[in-house]
Amino acid sequence: MFKTIGFLLFALIAGCSQLDRHSENEIGAFNNASTQSGITVAAQLNTLYGRKFANCNNSNSQPAFLCSGVTLRVTVKDPANQYKVWDPSPTSIKSGGVSFSYLRADTNFGRLAWGYGNGFILYPIFEAPADKIDLDYLCSYPMDGWTWHRSQTSVCVPHRDYPVQSQLCHNAGVTTAEQWLAVWNISGGNPNLRQCGFDITDDRNALAAPAFYQSLRAKSLLGATGFNGHNETIIKTWTPGRPNTFPIMAFFYIYGGTDTKPLADAQYNQRDFYNSTNPKIVVPIIRLTPANSPTGVATFTFVAADQVVTQ
Repeated sequence: MFKTIGFLLFALIAGCSQLDRHSENEIGAFNNASTQSGITVAAQLNTLYGRKFANCNNSNSQPAFLCSGVTLRVTVKDPANQYKVWDPSPTSIKSGGVSFSYLRADTNFGRLAWGYGNGFILYPIFEAPADKIDLDYLCSYPMDGWTWHRSQTSVCVPHRDYPVQSQLCHNAGVTTAEQWLAVWNISGGNPNLRQCGFDITDDRNALAAPAFYQSLRAKSLLGATGFNGHNETIIKTWTPGRPNTFPIMAFFYIYGGTDTKPLADAQYNQRDFYNSTNPKIVVPIIRLTPANSPTGVATFTFVAADQVVTQ
């Protein structure tokens, strides 16, 4: 429902081209964003990061990830020579879902999954170029859901040790951040596995945006604990081997340390993506400087010297 509402509204006014479906969103969108400069991309990422929206267009059928925040995935360069970093892994193809994190000013974290230093960032659906596919967001865990330990053949499912508490939140009787926090704070056990995941699938309609927003609030309620760990958003596995239509906005690396590997890996991925597309697409490398506290500010910066492929 939420991916079609914007389309239907605009279609009543001015036809139904896919580009207009994205740009109808009153937030504002890129035009022909695949050819935008890295400076423009960095500026848009800073804007997206700062949008602390409960939903998009004041609609509970349009979750905030459609128009705000930064959805990112950490990567390992050319993993095992089995697949491209922008494609789902064999494990994700088997399970049906791919893990991402969602970074925003009101849901900061200072450390990426597994301490990795680079990866890629997706376009929010309402601001993607017209030729990019829409990905399906499935569920949102306020903290790392340890989903590998829940199941290797399905996603957004409970862990066997917590069959009731760790199922989808609304099925576990959890609809607010405060209720989620109460379960997290139960003494003993593994809170990452015990936590429920908020169902943010398309067919939840007007329940999708409130569910996603509560997942963001839940992480912020954890304070320093929330800041020191990443969240986990599961996106449905997409068809691999189609880089030209994949909605990748930027490659990124963590800036500020002495390790040169994160930038080198981002440069490898930038070149690999360019060589894998036809016609060629330049995806900029962006420096991500994380916030240093829950109330701090992360920044996204484009630096020409970081690029190995230019337009």
